[in-house]
Amino acid sequence: MMIRAAFILFILSTVLYGQTGNVSGDVRSSAGYLPGVNILVDGTTIGASTDLNGKFRISGIPAGPRKLRFSFVGYKTIFQDVEVIAGKTVEISVTMNETEAIKVSEVTVLGKDLRKPSETETSIIDLNPDRAKILAGAGEDVLRTLQALPGVLAPNDFSSQLIIRGSGPDQNLIIIDNVEIFNPYRLYGFISMFNPDAVSDISLITGGFPSKYGDRLSAVLDVTNREGNLSKSITGSVNASVTNANVILEGKNPFNIRGSWLLNSRRTYYDLILEPIARNNGLVEDNVAFPSFYDLQAKLAFGPFDGHKFLLTGIYSADGVNIVSGKNRRSPDSISVNNVTRNDVAAFTHQYAPNNRFLSETTVSWYKNSGDTGFDSDVLDPSLNREAFNDGNFRIDTLRQYLYNFKVTSDFRFEKTTIENKSALFWGNNLLEFGGGVDFFTITIRFDFEIDDQLRAIFSSNPNFRSAVSDLADVKTYKRYKAFAQNRFYFSENFYATAGLRFDNYEILNKSYIAPRLALSYGLDNLTTIRAAWGVYYQSPGYEKLRDQGVFFDLTEKYTRDLQAEKSVHYVLGLERWLSTEWNLRVEAYYKDFTDLIVPKRVQGTKYYTEQIPGRDPRYPSGWTRPVAVLSDSITQIPVNDSYGESYGLEFLIAKKNRDASSRISGWISYALSFSDRVENNLTLPFRFDQRHTVNIVIDYAINDVWNIGLRWQYGSGFPNTFPMGIKPRVIMVDTDGDLKPDAPAISTKQSFSQPGVQEVAYDIDFGDGSKFNGRKPVYHRLDVRISALANFWGLRWDFYLDVINAYNRSNIIGYDYYVNDDLTLGTEPTSMLPIIPTLGVSIKF
Repeated sequence: MMIRAAFILFILSTVLYGQTGNVSGDVRSSAGYLPGVNILVDGTTIGASTDLNGKFRISGIPAGPRKLRFSFVGYKTIFQDVEVIAGKTVEISVTMNETEAIKVSEVTVLGKDLRKPSETETSIIDLNPDRAKILAGAGEDVLRTLQALPGVLAPNDFSSQLIIRGSGPDQNLIIIDNVEIFNPYRLYGFISMFNPDAVSDISLITGGFPSKYGDRLSAVLDVTNREGNLSKSITGSVNASVTNANVILEGKNPFNIRGSWLLNSRRTYYDLILEPIARNNGLVEDNVAFPSFYDLQAKLAFGPFDGHKFLLTGIYSADGVNIVSGKNRRSPDSISVNNVTRNDVAAFTHQYAPNNRFLSETTVSWYKNSGDTGFDSDVLDPSLNREAFNDGNFRIDTLRQYLYNFKVTSDFRFEKTTIENKSALFWGNNLLEFGGGVDFFTITIRFDFEIDDQLRAIFSSNPNFRSAVSDLADVKTYKRYKAFAQNRFYFSENFYATAGLRFDNYEILNKSYIAPRLALSYGLDNLTTIRAAWGVYYQSPGYEKLRDQGVFFDLTEKYTRDLQAEKSVHYVLGLERWLSTEWNLRVEAYYKDFTDLIVPKRVQGTKYYTEQIPGRDPRYPSGWTRPVAVLSDSITQIPVNDSYGESYGLEFLIAKKNRDASSRISGWISYALSFSDRVENNLTLPFRFDQRHTVNIVIDYAINDVWNIGLRWQYGSGFPNTFPMGIKPRVIMVDTDGDLKPDAPAISTKQSFSQPGVQEVAYDIDFGDGSKFNGRKPVYHRLDVRISALANFWGLRWDFYLDVINAYNRSNIIGYDYYVNDDLTLGTEPTSMLPIIPTLGVSIKF
C-alpha cells in the first residue's frame, strides 16, 4: 500500500527552461568518425569539439535559425544551417571531406541512426537523452527508457536494472564519463543515477562489443554527461514535484577561461510526504525516515588550449531509510531497518589532439560505493495465511510463537582507483585504437546473521534460495590490469573490418586472459548494410558484482585461487536497411555461449524425510513417522566454476524518424524472440529471466500544433517460476541430551488456534526435489499514455501533460505467497506490480 502511495503522489511537475535549444550529432569522414573537430555557432562564442567517437553536443544555443561552422586540420571547413528549437535537441550528422580531395562542399544531414558501413559495431543503440524525458511511463529515467528497446528487459515494474539478451544485470558494464560504476541505482533500484537533463550521449551495446570494453560477459552501457552552456555566465533549469526536485545550473567559465561548468542536484521527498501518512495510520513509529536520496553531480571543462582539453567530473550521492514498525500496525510482522548507501565519484580527464590524425584521452578516477545496514524483523510463519491477520484483529503476545526472528547487520565499502588511457590514430583509411590501464581495488565486507531455527529450516527447503546464509567478513586489496588494441581496416567504400585483442590480468584470481574480437561490415548498397561480430569475453568475480547477482559468495583467497574467470563467446549477425528517408529496419540474430559460470558449491548433506501414518490425523505429530535422515545436496557459500549455458534469439526493430516539420509521427516497434538456459548440478533450467516473446510499441503523434499524444505498449511472455508441489511437515533439530546442542530431528509443532494447549504440526511449503522453474508466470502487458497540450500566454510557453502508467490497470504478477489452509490444502496469493498511476504536470519555458 505504501509503495502504491509513493507512486500516486508522484504528480504535478513544474519545469523552468530558458529559450535556448541544443544541437547534438556526429562528424564523419570517408574513413569513419572524426575526433577533435572544432564546432562553432557562427557569430557567437558557443561551441564544442567532437570526442573520441566523433560525437558532440552544444547546449544553450539561442532558438532560431543558426549556422554551425565545422573545422578540422586537413579537412575543408564547412557550414551547416540548423533550425534551433527552444527546449529541444536537434540531431545532425555531418560528413567532412579532406581538403585535397574535395570538389564540392557537401554536407549530409541525417539522423544519428543512419550508420555507414565504416561503423562495424553490431548491436549498438544510441539513445537521445530527450527521449528519456518524454517516453510515456519511463519516469524520465534513462535506464527505464532503455527497457523499451529490443533485447532489453526489466525484472519487474519496480526495478531499473537491465536484463540484456539472456544475461543478468551483474554481467553489464556501466560507465559514466569513463568511470566504471558498480551500483547506478537509487531508491533500491527504482530509479537510476543518470539524469537525462545532464546527459549528452547514451550508448548501449547489447552484444559483440569491441575490445576497449572488458570484464563483463554481456553488454555495455556507456554514458557521457554533457558540458555546460558556453553562451552565458549562468543559466539553468528547475524540475520540481511533490516527491522530488531536480536543479541544473550551468554556464561558461569565469575570468575568460575557455570552457564551461555544470552543476546538477536531485533530491526526493518520499520521507517528507509519505512519512506523515504512514505515521497517522499507525504503520510506523514517530522517529522514522522513509526512503530518500539526494545526489550532487558536477562537470567542469577547460579548453581546448592548443589541442589540450581538461575535464573534471564529481558525483556525491546517498540513499537512506530508517523504518520501525508501529505498535498499532495492522499486520503481525514487525520490521526495523536502518540503511544508508553512498556513491561517490571523482574523475580527471585530459584530452590531447595535436593534429587531425591522433587523439589521446587519459583518465584518473576514484569511485567508492559504500553502505551499512541494520535489519531486524519478526516474520509471521510463512505457512500461515497472513490475510487472516492483516485486519489488525490480533494481539502480538498471542502470536509470539508464530513470529520468527531474522536479523542481519552488514557494512561494505567498494573502493576503486583507476588510471587508464585510450588513444586513436588514423593511418590512411584505417583507424587504430589502443590503450590500457590499471584498477586498484580495496574491498571491505561484513555480514552477521541471526536466524530463528524455524526460519532457517524454511530457507533450506526452498529451492529459490540461491545460496547459503551464514556470517562473512573479508578485506581484500587487489589490482586489475587491462590493455587493448583494435584496428579498423578499410578494404573498400562498402567493406570494413575491425580486429581487436584485449588483455586482462585479474589479481584476485592470479590469472591472465587474452580475448580476441572481430567485427565486419559490408554495404550492399547506399541503404543496406550487413554487420557481423564475434568475440570472447571474460568476467572476474568480485563482491562488487554480487549486489546485482543475487548470490552470496565467500571470495576469500582460499576459494578464489582455484577459480577461473567466467567466459562467454558472442556471435552476432545483423542487417540494417533504410526503407525511406524516415523508416529504418534492423534485424539481428545472436548466440551467446557461457562457460565456467560461478555458482555455489554443493556438498553432500542431510535432509529428513517423514511419512504420514495411514488412518491417523496429519494435523498432529502422532500422524507422522519419526524423521529419518537421507542424503541430499547442501548449498554452501563456496564459489565454483560448475555451470554453463547459452542464450540465443532474433530481434526486429522498425523505427520511424521525423525529418521535417510536416512529419507528425515517430516511434518504433520491436519484437524479440529469445531463449536462455543454464546447466547446473546436471540439470538444464531456463535462465531466471528467460522471456520467450517480447514486444514494445512506442508512438509519438503530434495531432496539431497544440496537442501531442505518446503511447508505449509492452508485452512479455512469463518469466520462469517455481511452483510448489504441496505441503510437508517442518523438521528441525532439537536437543535430546541436555547439552544445549541440537542433536536429533523432530517434527516442529505449534500451538493450535482452535484448541489451546494442543500442539499441531507446523507445515512448510513443499517445492519438491529438482522442481526448480517448473512453470511460468502469466504474460505481462501494460499500456502507458502521455498526453500533452502546448500553449503560449503571459510571455511563456506552457506544456501541460497527463502521464498514465498502466492505463488499463492490468494486474501483472511479480510473484506468489503460499500458505497452508486450515484443511491442510495449499493456499496461493498472487502479488501484483504497479496499478494504474496518473501523473499530472506542467512544463513552463521562458
